[in-house]
Amino acid sequence: MLKSIPNILKFGAVAFALQLTVGHAAFAQETILRMLHAWDETIPGTQTVAFAFGEKVKTATNGRIAINYSGPEVVPPGQQFQPTSSGVFDINHSTAPYMSGTTGVPYGLLALDPDAEMWREKGYWDFVDQEFMRFGQKLLAYIAESNDADAFHIVLKEPLGAGDRPLEGRKIRGNTFYAPMIEPLGASLVNLAGGEIYQALDRGVVDGAGWSVEGTHQLKLQEVAKYRMLPRFGVLATYLTMNFDAFNSLPPEDQEILLQAGRELEHEVPAKAKERVAEAIAAMSDGGMEETVLDQALADELLAGFKAGMWDIARNSNEQTRARVEEFYEMAKENGDAE
Repeated sequence: MLKSIPNILKFGAVAFALQLTVGHAAFAQETILRMLHAWDETIPGTQTVAFAFGEKVKTATNGRIAINYSGPEVVPPGQQFQPTSSGVFDINHSTAPYMSGTTGVPYGLLALDPDAEMWREKGYWDFVDQEFMRFGQKLLAYIAESNDADAFHIVLKEPLGAGDRPLEGRKIRGNTFYAPMIEPLGASLVNLAGGEIYQALDRGVVDGAGWSVEGTHQLKLQEVAKYRMLPRFGVLATYLTMNFDAFNSLPPEDQEILLQAGRELEHEVPAKAKERVAEAIAAMSDGGMEETVLDQALADELLAGFKAGMWDIARNSNEQTRARVEEFYEMAKENGDAE
């Protein structure tokens, strides 16, 4: 009988070891990453990028890694960069204009053709990744939410006038992003939040507004502005970054899962966005909004100026990052992607 005691102890030790293993596995399943997203859940990009990323990660890890979400109601869009760099949050879904005061380098992608795979092949993605690393973040994805540079437009209460300055004397809602498409036409900028545009148009505070194409009908702007200016312009690009220390704390296989999920979104999102833009244009037309078209020569000049303007915004975003923006610009120029 006494001879069985070592066996009992041995089996007990094995059972204890198994409990530890199971307990460790259960603990591993509780990995929670905290994401900040710049827009609320009603914005399509939040659904197709931020939430879709979480679903991809959850599926790829069989639920072992999950993401908790916090939006602009927790941290305003323009203030989300620093909490991600400091590690208060693990992941951020945002866009370059919201962090341009910190660095202008990511803004340079808005001056390039919207092609995420090209950005990777020509080294632009890696250049921007290195810039994020300087601020304690790792780039997971940079997503061009359109295959064409036509994500934005100007809506107007009255059609374009004649001549080279067809918006002479008008007040148009916009910011520095829209300035190259507004000011050369003779209009002045009025900086308003998106939620204020409808009322400002309705009351005549402004004569038009720059906004995303797919967001126009969501704000019901077709009710107060009956014209949309052509051509459309600009790249709607958003990024996913992760706190660098949090990323490095993950095992390599989990790092690869996050990076792969980001790359898949870079391929999948543009087609979905194109469908939404088509639906938005149809909704605007159904609401009585008509096209008002710039002269072709003037339009070509304006679009060229818009791309140049994006580089200028990138350079002027932060004096300390100007040299790196210039290095980025020279890389694009050498590749034939900038003039």
